[in-house]
Amino acid sequence: MNFRILVVLFSVLFVSYANAVPVKQLYRAEIKLPVEESEAKMLNQAFSQAVEQVLVRVSGDKAAISGSLLQEARSRASTWVAQHSVVSLNQLLPVDGQLVAGNQVNVVFYSESIDQFLSQHNLPVWGRDRPSVLIWAASEENGVRRLSGGSAPSQLLNDLASSAAMLGVPIYAPLIDTVDKKAISAADVWGFFEGNIRQASRRYQTDAIAAMRVTNYSGNVTGSLLVLLSDGSSQRFTLSGENVSALADQASADMAKVFSTRYAAVRNNQAESRFLIQVSGISSYAALNRVQTYLERVGVVRDAAIASAKGDTVTFSIAINGSKQKLINSISLNSVLQQVAPPKPALVVTNTEATDSTEVPVGEASAPAVAVVSDDNGDDTRSPEVAVVPNDSGDDSRPLVVEYFKYNGVQ
Repeated sequence: MNFRILVVLFSVLFVSYANAVPVKQLYRAEIKLPVEESEAKMLNQAFSQAVEQVLVRVSGDKAAISGSLLQEARSRASTWVAQHSVVSLNQLLPVDGQLVAGNQVNVVFYSESIDQFLSQHNLPVWGRDRPSVLIWAASEENGVRRLSGGSAPSQLLNDLASSAAMLGVPIYAPLIDTVDKKAISAADVWGFFEGNIRQASRRYQTDAIAAMRVTNYSGNVTGSLLVLLSDGSSQRFTLSGENVSALADQASADMAKVFSTRYAAVRNNQAESRFLIQVSGISSYAALNRVQTYLERVGVVRDAAIASAKGDTVTFSIAINGSKQKLINSISLNSVLQQVAPPKPALVVTNTEATDSTEVPVGEASAPAVAVVSDDNGDDTRSPEVAVVPNDSGDDSRPLVVEYFKYNGVQ
């Protein structure tokens, strides 16, 4: 299947599925090398190339995977390999202007080893759920500008597809059909007119949008990249390289860094924070299990424990790597939970075993068998549904409910 068909399929199918894209095989690499007399030498080369590829994909920071850090990773790569296989290639490989027999070495690393190495070097670990990106690509050659997409494939899109896939950035091309042509022009993309680009992109409902322009004039290739985020912000990058492929590689690396910064976090104790989130719309144990399982799978979450429950509202104590905003950004990639406005001020929960009527925060004492809720009229309503979870760690610092969500009943 050629790239043109892939672009059309991606674009058509993706209109109705605007959620995060689970990127598979983050810790796997396929390395093609010429046949060597020494298999050990070939495997060593394959492991060295594979570990660089995987570290860049998992961290989202290509620039950081270099120098002494990369040398250290390469020296340890063989100890991180979970499995590998060698397959003879049917086609010859071009090497130094000649075609030679080649092998493909498939390498899978232990995720724990890769994650731990990145954490030790204060680099983020970017999970498998990643934002979908619609890419508007405009190229100018000898003064003529054109848009690339499903009905107008180009080498630029081919190169972007290859480099973005290598970095784990799910990109999609527009159809460039009559609807697109009415909504946007090559001049709009070339001028980076953000309003027009966002409006034309609404039909595709992706998590983010990118626009790229490339000039190829008498062999001199230059370009620029614009990344539009869902919160209304944008970032621009200047691209340079010897050819279009080099510009596509740089654009993919820039996009990966933008999204890694937004959705990934360093995994260490210094970066950990804990707070509560309250989720409404949980009407069954199955729904509760789905929400907790989902939260535990979010890339920046270290653990998610049930703190309390009342009616269809459950409060979770969440430990995360990085900032609260990274968690909110990550949750926004999926339709499982929808952020909502805070509810009206909660009623005071009084512990009947205490001598004074005081609020019982999460983490203080054990849960009473029955809680008394005082309403504004002073009437007492007994509610056995309120649960208070003791703080087993002994830490007297208690997280506050800072964010509110609604469960949409899907996963």
